[in-house]
Amino acid sequence: MDKLAPSLLSWYRQMGRSLPWRDDPSPYHVLLSETMLQQTRVAAVLSRYHEILKVAPTIEDLASLKEEEMLKLWEGLGYYSRAKNLRKAAIQIQESAMFPDDYEGLRKLPGVGEYTAKALLAIAFHKKAVAVDGNLERVYSRLEMSEKEGPSLRKEAEAYFLEALGDEDPSPFNQALMDIGELVCLPNGAPRCGECPLQALCKAHEAGKETEFPKKKSRSAKKITLLQVFILHFEGKTVFRIRPEKGLLSSLAEFPNASGESPEEALSFLGLKAGPLSFLGHGSHAFTHLRWEMDWHEGELLLPPPEGYLLLGKEEAKGLPIPSAFSFGKRKAGIL
Repeated sequence: MDKLAPSLLSWYRQMGRSLPWRDDPSPYHVLLSETMLQQTRVAAVLSRYHEILKVAPTIEDLASLKEEEMLKLWEGLGYYSRAKNLRKAAIQIQESAMFPDDYEGLRKLPGVGEYTAKALLAIAFHKKAVAVDGNLERVYSRLEMSEKEGPSLRKEAEAYFLEALGDEDPSPFNQALMDIGELVCLPNGAPRCGECPLQALCKAHEAGKETEFPKKKSRSAKKITLLQVFILHFEGKTVFRIRPEKGLLSSLAEFPNASGESPEEALSFLGLKAGPLSFLGHGSHAFTHLRWEMDWHEGELLLPPPEGYLLLGKEEAKGLPIPSAFSFGKRKAGIL
């Protein structure tokens, strides 16, 4: 155990990733990056991180954004509740005139769960904490050939790494573990044991059973919903609507759509009356537990859309926060 931290930190000094939020790990930068990295790959976050900081270089700037501005800024990153909670957290911090630096205070911020709170404590405030996610669970499971899963595995992994941390600075220690989990101790296929500084400490590697840990959990199949989606025009403008304030993709803009086997049935449900429709193609979009199978159609409305719909020109529509699930329609409508 006493060899883990020195070996890990020596490797990190030479091989650790250079990431912009690591160059200046202020509480705001760590909160922003950790929020963006939830369910999103590092490569996708890198360019968008700078874009957001250009608009909101400080947490006060972020707090001053309107919700629709925040959602537009977040467009394409998915899981839009993250953007809403990040803005609410910024407002809460601004109103209290302080960024909390203890676990209880951090957990009171909207959208800040156990992992993000501990990442902030360790990386931004250099306090003794280890942020354990699926990557670190996997590293620990292989190191100790642990048969545990779920919360018990996470609790065991946290205790293990906290003991290994000892008196070292928690900031590089946590970031080194993150890099091992993402770059070396890979989840699918063979891990890169030859590059791992913890190879000599790994029981699974010694036994030649790296790919057997952690124990695989059975996954339930995603629910599939067939949607009829419409790009509808009226007097040179296109029809949109805003999704409900709660639920999937809440408060974001979308093209009119409804579940159903036929476009005629869906249009009737939507309260819209259109002329002949052109079939544009089929697409799909996967969420965590759901997949949309989307038939796209285009046509002209015969009557103005009823209350609840937006009728916008191309330039107006470009300002809407439209999620990536509807990227096909954005391209076809020329509003990317």
